[in-house]
Amino acid sequence: VKSNGSLWGMGLNGNGRLGDGTTTVRKSPIEIVSSGVLRASAGGGHSLFVKTDGSLWAMGFNAKGRLGDGTYTERRNPVMIVDANVTSISAGLNYYSLFLKNDGSLWGMGGNDKGNLGDGTTNERKSPVMIVDANVTAVDCGWNFSVFLKNDGSLWATGDNQFGQLGDGTFDNRHSPVQIVASGVTKVATGNDHIVFVKTDGSVWTTGRNQWGQLGDGTLANRNSPMQVLFSGAADVSCGSFCTYLRMSDGSMRVMGRDND
Repeated sequence: VKSNGSLWGMGLNGNGRLGDGTTTVRKSPIEIVSSGVLRASAGGGHSLFVKTDGSLWAMGFNAKGRLGDGTYTERRNPVMIVDANVTSISAGLNYYSLFLKNDGSLWGMGGNDKGNLGDGTTNERKSPVMIVDANVTAVDCGWNFSVFLKNDGSLWATGDNQFGQLGDGTFDNRHSPVQIVASGVTKVATGNDHIVFVKTDGSVWTTGRNQWGQLGDGTLANRNSPMQVLFSGAADVSCGSFCTYLRMSDGSMRVMGRDND
């Protein structure tokens, strides 16, 4: 997204995920929308964006109804899903999507095989369904699991838990959100199968799959409860599929995990 509100895309374009009306691979950025775009999120075969008027738009692969337009039809051009009040989005790595509204409610659509939508079922949803009715401030999608923050600093998770990525001390899938941390969380990010979060004191905590050291605890052991890996100094976090990036308060970067993605 540029400062003038235009939306641009490049790369693979199978199923029309770039939204330019084609399935042509784009090796250079191409303009998709000329103005009015606030933020965008790219998922596994589909993309979402929010406009300044709070409307939610989607394009690309629509298996399991991940676009939320009430169909399973592939969309090579953007289609409007919600007409107002959307503030934040996360296009899942797999077959689903999540978004927040300005009243703090959390909504989801698409595949739900592992309970990743958190609506208490494993039923796929081709139209948005409300998951939480208020107080959510941030959301992120992993591979068949989801995490979100509430305005009290609590961290919640739902869905696939085979590697302990939900951090609830088990390896049991959850079809409804479970609280992982009661307070103090400011930032959270997910990889394919791990969660990393930052607390108000700048400490960093991780849970889940650790096959390539993406948890940063000095081992390759999976963790089903959050483990502290830094005591202070972190400002923000972002995850790749099997790696983790930390932005420190002094402007430096730290990374851990797989190095050949």
